[in-house]
Amino acid sequence: MKMNQNSDGFWTHYWASVTAIASAAGLTTEQWIYIFCAIFGALLSLGSYLGNRRALSVRQDEEEKRTEILRTYLSSRKDNSAAQ
Repeated sequence: MKMNQNSDGFWTHYWASVTAIASAAGLTTEQWIYIFCAIFGALLSLGSYLGNRRALSVRQDEEEKRTEILRTYLSSRKDNSAAQ
């Protein structure tokens, strides 16, 4: 049975296919909800991981630059104090 009797467009066939696949899999609605929530949670975790990895990489680069600047400053102070 078509969802919309007046249309034979994409969405009618899409939902018919989704319904057929869900029925063929033999899963209950509760199980499908669990599967979709698990996939959604996995995608959120992956996005969070990738975002944090980028942020930590940028932070590490800034720390390395800051360390190099401090090394240069301290070595120049050591050279100046040795010269006096």
